[in-house]
Amino acid sequence: MRRIAAALIAFAALASLAACGAPPGVSTVARLATESRTTAQITEDNRILLAFNRAVAGESGALFRDVSTDVYVGRMMLTGSVKEARMKTRAEELARGVQGVSQVINELQVTDQGGFSATAKDLAIEQKMGVKLLAEKGITSGNFRVRAVNGTVYLFGRALSQAELNHALNLARETEDVRAVVNHVRVQP
Repeated sequence: MRRIAAALIAFAALASLAACGAPPGVSTVARLATESRTTAQITEDNRILLAFNRAVAGESGALFRDVSTDVYVGRMMLTGSVKEARMKTRAEELARGVQGVSQVINELQVTDQGGFSATAKDLAIEQKMGVKLLAEKGITSGNFRVRAVNGTVYLFGRALSQAELNHALNLARETEDVRAVVNHVRVQP
């Protein structure tokens, strides 16, 4: 059982790295090369992500399945949808218990909405946004994380200027099937 849990945690970490807005076919190495984080920051953020995934996997299979996690310079954003408010609260408690987390942004939706078609639309939104951010001049795409849940896009990470952030927000608003955009990007030149 522990081997299965360890394999799931490792898979989740790799999937998280691959799903952080990079379109299919773009290697994680290429995306990481465009980031403004240092190697030490990337390593620490991955350690935080793995520690959280380990805690969640040990707590609840439903939380592990339903919560998406992004970590950027010690800040952690939780997205996804859970069926009960207590699950949202518990995920945040687990996140706050991870050493090195400086801030937890809990954007988990408590809802029965979702299902396969909503998930497929959300994945399509994330992929479209990843392509847009990568293709746009003046945007350091590796600094942005994009999550979509029930048509709401959550932007997270770092913008090098207010103009870059504004441009990314406009791209999100203009993306097909996006109902709302929530910004958690910090401007840090």
